[in-house]
Amino acid sequence: MRKQRVGRILLAILGTAVLTGSAQASDKAVGSDLDKVVITANRIANKKIDTPANVNVITAKEIETKGYINVGEALDNVAGCNVLQSGVGANEKRIMLNGDLRVVVLVDGKRVNINMGTMSRSTFDLGTLPPINMVDHIEVVKGGASTLYGADAVGGVINIITKTPEKKQGQISVGYGSMGKQDMNLSYGGKSGKTSFILAAGREKQSYFKYKNNEGDIKHWPGSSNYTQDRVSLKLSQDITSSTALTLAYDYSNMDGVYPYSVNYVSPSALNKKTNNVALRYDWNKDTDKSGYLTVYRNYYGYYNFGDMSERTYGFEGQQSFVTGKDNKIIAGLEYKNASGENSQSYEGTKGINNKAVFLQDQWQFAPTWQLNAGLRYDKHSNAGNKTTGSLALNKKFNEDSHAYLSWSQVFKAPSIDDLYYFYDMGAWGKYVGNENLKPETGNVWTIGYDFKTSPSTEINLSAFYSKLHDAINWHTSDYMNYYAENVDKETKRGLEIAVLHKLNANVDLTGSYTYAKVEDNYGNTGYKRDYDYVPNLYRFGVRYHNKLWNIDLVAKGANGLSEASYGEPSYLTLDLNTRYKINKDVTAYLKLYNLTNAAYGEQAGVVNGQDSYPMAARSFLAGLEYKF
Repeated sequence: MRKQRVGRILLAILGTAVLTGSAQASDKAVGSDLDKVVITANRIANKKIDTPANVNVITAKEIETKGYINVGEALDNVAGCNVLQSGVGANEKRIMLNGDLRVVVLVDGKRVNINMGTMSRSTFDLGTLPPINMVDHIEVVKGGASTLYGADAVGGVINIITKTPEKKQGQISVGYGSMGKQDMNLSYGGKSGKTSFILAAGREKQSYFKYKNNEGDIKHWPGSSNYTQDRVSLKLSQDITSSTALTLAYDYSNMDGVYPYSVNYVSPSALNKKTNNVALRYDWNKDTDKSGYLTVYRNYYGYYNFGDMSERTYGFEGQQSFVTGKDNKIIAGLEYKNASGENSQSYEGTKGINNKAVFLQDQWQFAPTWQLNAGLRYDKHSNAGNKTTGSLALNKKFNEDSHAYLSWSQVFKAPSIDDLYYFYDMGAWGKYVGNENLKPETGNVWTIGYDFKTSPSTEINLSAFYSKLHDAINWHTSDYMNYYAENVDKETKRGLEIAVLHKLNANVDLTGSYTYAKVEDNYGNTGYKRDYDYVPNLYRFGVRYHNKLWNIDLVAKGANGLSEASYGEPSYLTLDLNTRYKINKDVTAYLKLYNLTNAAYGEQAGVVNGQDSYPMAARSFLAGLEYKF
C-alpha cells in the first residue's frame, strides 16, 4: 500500500511547488527558460518562446553545476524524457520521448542513429556518445519532427552541441565509488588566431554490480558484470573568413566487458561495443539569416557479443536559409545516407539500405504575435519506396512570458536493417526472424502546449501529445520463445506533461514534473490493447540549494501504475543527492549518492518469477575532485 501511494504523494509535492510559486513569488525578475535560444526545433535560431514545440535546453552551466557524468544522466533529469537502462552499465541505454523510442539523436546537427536497429523501436544507445566534458549544451525537442529530420523523429529529436572554446582552458576530474566504480575525464581546448580546438577523453569503469531483489535482499549480479568504457573526441575549427569556417570532428568510444543479458540469465558472455565517427563540415554566412552548411561524414558502429556485427554509414547533409521578406524565412536542405551492416551469425552477407531526401520549411510571422511553420519532405528509400510528408506548426506569443503552440507532423519510418534481414536460431531458446516484406510505418503526430509564468519566479510548461501510426513495426511473439518482425495494424500513443520551475529565493530552486503516457496496439483489427511495457506515470521533483561555494541537488524520481507482469513492482520511488563544494576557484569536490531509498526497481520491462530482469543498482556513491587549469 505504501508504494501505491507514491504517485499521489509526488503529485501533492508538485502541486505544492505551484502554490508556493504563486504565493511566494519575488518581485525581482529572474532569468527565464523561455529566453533560451534553440536551433534544433526549426533548424534555425529562435527563442524558445517563439518556437512552436515542446523544447528543453540543458545548458553548459547546468552541466557544470550539477556535475553530470554522461549525457544519459543529464537527459534523465529532463521532464518528458525517460532513459531506460539497467544498472549494469554494459547494457544499452535507450531514450524515450513522449512515450516513444523512435528518437533522432544528433551531434552538432549530424545524425548518429544506428541503422541496423536494436531489436526494438529504439535506434540508438546513449552509451556511445562523446564524453560529457566535450558537450556545451543539449537541445531536446519532444514531438514529431520527421519532416525536418526524417525517420525515427516520431518521439522527438536530441541534439548534442559540442564546445568551441574561445580561450585556452582545461579540466581534469577523477571519481571513485561503489562497486569498483571509476569515472575519469580530461579536456583541453582553446583558440589561437583563426583556429580553435578541443580534445576530450574519458574512462568509465565498474568492477561488479549489486541490486536489491524483489524479496528485499541485496544481491550481486550472478556471474561477471564488469566493464570499461573509453571515449575520445576531437574538434578542430578553422575560420576561413569572418563568416565561413571548416570544422573537423572525430568521436571514438570503446566498451569492453561482460554482457549479463538479464539477472535471470546467468550465462554472460564477452562484450565489445565500438564507435568510430568522423565528419567534415563547411559553414558559410555564419550567424546571419542566410546561413548554410554542408557536412560529409562516416559513422562506424561495431558490436561483439554472441557474434560479430558492424555498421558503416556514409552520407552528407546540407542546408541553406533564405530571407524572402521581412517576416518570412525559408530553410531548404538535402540528405543522403548509405548504410551497410554485417552480422556473422544473423545476416547472409552484407545487408544495407540507402535513402535520399530533400526538405523545405517556411517560417512565416503572419501577424505581430503569430507564427506559422509549414514543411515538406520527400524521401526515396531503397527498401520502403518514395514518400512525401508534411508538417504544420502554429505559435501564438502572448507576451515575453507566455506562448501557446500546436503542431502536426506526418511520419514515414522505414524498417531498420535488423527488421528486414535479421535471423538467429537458438534452437531450444527460440529464434528471431526479420521480414523483408515489411511495410514502412506511416501516420501522424500531434503536439499542443502552453508555456507561461505565473510570476517572475515561477514558470509552468504544459503539453499534450497524440500519435497514430499505421503498419507500426514490432518484434512480436505469439509463443514466448520465437520473435518475428511484424507490421502492427495500428499503434496509438497519447499523453501529457506538466513541468514547474520555481525560484524560491536567490539560493533555492524547486522543480517538479509529471508525465503520463499510454501506448496501445491493434493487431489484426482485433481492438486496441494497452502495451504494459511502458511506464504510464512518471514523476520528478527536485530541490536545489546553491551559492558561491555549494551546489546541492536532491532529486526524487518515481513511477506508478506499472504492470506487475512487466516490472514486478507496481511503483517505485528513488532519491539521488548530488553535492558539490568549490574548494577554490580551480578545485571542486563532489559526492553523488544514488538510490538513497535503496529501492528495488527496474526501468526496462521484463520479469521472471516476480523479479525484475533488468534491475537498477542498489544504493551507491561516487566521490571525486575536479581541477580546472
